[in-house]
Amino acid sequence: MRRKDFVVTEFSRLCSEHFKPDDFDRTGQIIRLREAVVPSIFNFPSHLQKPVLARKTKTSCKAEESLPMDICQNLPETPQSNDDHSYALSNSPNKVKARLQEALARVESLEREKLNAKVRERRAKKTVKSLLLDLKKMTLINDELKEKLEFYSDLQIDLFSKQGHEYTKDQREFALTLHLHGPKAYNYLRDSLHLPLPHPHTLQRWMQSVDAKPGLNMMMLNMLQKRREEDQVKYGFVTLMLDAMAIKKHVQYNVHTQKMTGYVDMGDGMDETDVATEVLVFMVVGLQGHWKAPVGYYLVKSLSPDTQKVLVVHALEELHARGIRVVCMTMDGHASNISMCNLLGCQLKTKPRNPLKTFFEHPVTG
Repeated sequence: MRRKDFVVTEFSRLCSEHFKPDDFDRTGQIIRLREAVVPSIFNFPSHLQKPVLARKTKTSCKAEESLPMDICQNLPETPQSNDDHSYALSNSPNKVKARLQEALARVESLEREKLNAKVRERRAKKTVKSLLLDLKKMTLINDELKEKLEFYSDLQIDLFSKQGHEYTKDQREFALTLHLHGPKAYNYLRDSLHLPLPHPHTLQRWMQSVDAKPGLNMMMLNMLQKRREEDQVKYGFVTLMLDAMAIKKHVQYNVHTQKMTGYVDMGDGMDETDVATEVLVFMVVGLQGHWKAPVGYYLVKSLSPDTQKVLVVHALEELHARGIRVVCMTMDGHASNISMCNLLGCQLKTKPRNPLKTFFEHPVTG
């Protein structure tokens, strides 16, 4: 407006800043100007403003004469800026270039933040659960191992320890379980996907610090108690298996315990002079789900049924103390096993016409 030789056409546009708020109709979805409204807000520079005629009445003349003469003499003249369209580009090319560089830097910063957010989201979704599905599709693990490792489903892969940090307890257990039951899958994750899993030498060093002395493994029993507290149905009911296996006579020095190993050891700390020829292993197997866990072993030479009964009762008491119910026992038909069952209360050696008694009272619950 007020431009030299300016002619209004059908393509001319006028900014909404020149209208009052009451000039708009906001009742519908589209904001429109009301009928017969005209622009009434302008901020023209001084050279485009209309001169204001001074009043020449007697009263106004007397008022001007009564004003002090030095009020406006020392005031500097400030040029009036045209803030009519503050969003318009400046006339200075340097200012335009500066604003452009600032906008490009802001866009670059937002793109970088967006990329980092996508990476964080992708890392957060990469958990052990998704990793197990990929390994199962590639047939690197079976269903039994997959079910064992599902306990660590919420463990995030990117949180595995890097240089200068220690592995957590769950990370250690996951790495040890995967390497023990699925070494091919473990090597694939380390060598092909370059996941920060511990080196096999590190796993061996961890295993050397595990308490694996003969007797009941309290660490394993405590872990089963923790699992039972999280899932009573899956870990609360088990069968107790025991089996004696022949081993080679061999005595050697253990640098970690600084003792000679290979002799008879019942886990009671007593030193024996007989070299062990058998190992009696105790294992629990879940009735729900595909899982099993060794809970103890004993190095023996010739085990009597009375001593074997004491070991079984001790295992039943420790499992019961952790809320794990032994529903049944499984063993082979060796003479020592049959004699032990008879001592517990079974009747496996009777006359052919008499029925067998294949159960006995629990040493704790009766």
